[in-house]
Parts: sequence; C-alpha cells; structure tokens
Amino acid sequence: MKIKLYVCINKTDINMKTTSWLLKTIRVVLNIVWYAGIALAALAFCLLTIKFFTSDSTLFSAKVKYPIQESITTLQAATPNADHVTLHADNGMIRMELKNTAVNIITAYFFFIILEFLVLTIIYQLRKFFATIHQGMPFRHDNIRRLRITALCFALLTILNILFGLSTSFILHQQVSDFDSNHYQVVWSESFIGIILGAVIYLMADVFKYGFELQKENGEFV
Repeated sequence: MKIKLYVCINKTDINMKTTSWLLKTIRVVLNIVWYAGIALAALAFCLLTIKFFTSDSTLFSAKVKYPIQESITTLQAATPNADHVTLHADNGMIRMELKNTAVNIITAYFFFIILEFLVLTIIYQLRKFFATIHQGMPFRHDNIRRLRITALCFALLTILNILFGLSTSFILHQQVSDFDSNHYQVVWSESFIGIILGAVIYLMADVFKYGFELQKENGEFV
C-alpha cells in the first residue's frame, strides 16, 4: 500500500514538473514573440512610410484565376494610377506599379495598423493569461476578460482578411482594363479559422467564468 502511494505521489510530482516546464516555455515564447513583434511592427511601419514618401509608386500583386496559358501577359491599365500591369501565369499573379495616391496610402496604413494591433493584442492578452496560470491563479475575472478579448481579436482577423480581399478585388477591377471581360477572378484564401478559434476561446472564457464563480462561492462559504 505504501509502495503504491509512493508511486502515485511520484507520478503526480513528475506531472507537476512537466506542466510547470511547459508553462515556463509558453511564457518565454510569448515574451519573445511579444517584443519581437513590437520591433518588427515598428520597423515595418518605418519602411512603409519611407517607401510612400520617397517613391511615386508601390508594387501591387494579387493572385487570380484566368483562362489563358501564356507564361507572362502584358495587360492594359485602366487608369493612369497603374503602370506595368502584367499577368504571370506560372504563379497566377497580376503585378502592377500602383501610384501612391492618398487613397492607396490610407488604405495600406489602415490594414497594416489594424492587423498589427489585433496580432499584438492577442499576444499581450495571452502573455497575461499564462502569467496568472503560472502563479496558480487561473480563475480570475481578468482572465475571463482576456480570453474574450482574444476571441474577439481572432474573429476580427477573419473579418479584416475579408475586407482586404474585397479591397484587392476593387483595385483590380478599377486598375486593370477588361478585368471582367477576360474572365479573371480574384483568388480567395479565407478559411474562417479565425472565427472558429474565436468561438472556441470564447467557450473557454465561459468555462473560466464558471470556475471563477464556483471559487467565489466556496470562498464565501468558508
């Protein structure tokens, strides 16, 4: 009986050490990704700003479906805001030099800032969430809020991707001559994984809410 009890305690100790190691690893990875993400976002913002203010145009590319088989096809620009419009059939990409107009600059900044904000918010909330778990205090009201914010951000990433696809389609229809008559179609790659992940994380928030309320009731009872 004593031997069995010792084995059970030993296994529990090993499981606790493994869990502690895993939590520490997750925290270290999230911290690295957090600081690296901030640095990369700042660098990308600076490079984007330099590009806009030192050049008249920016390379724009989008993946499309098409009925022709040539390796490279020169297309006609529909407006003066686009130049060197080509279709690369080997990878199904339409490329063009798009002028840095006020609308194009604002659109680029909008998608860049919103994307970085959502990604960094997710990382930040997960850092705080795993920090409280490491401290042995998982069932807190703050964690419920953090999980819900994370779920919302994942869902918004999917919506942002859809908006980006619509924006890409709009640019191609506006800037490429005879885009519809040539039977070109924009390739959509959205799989709605963000919304699915958001729903799962939101359900996790409800589980933590139940644990928080149960812990609160036990505390009041004692």
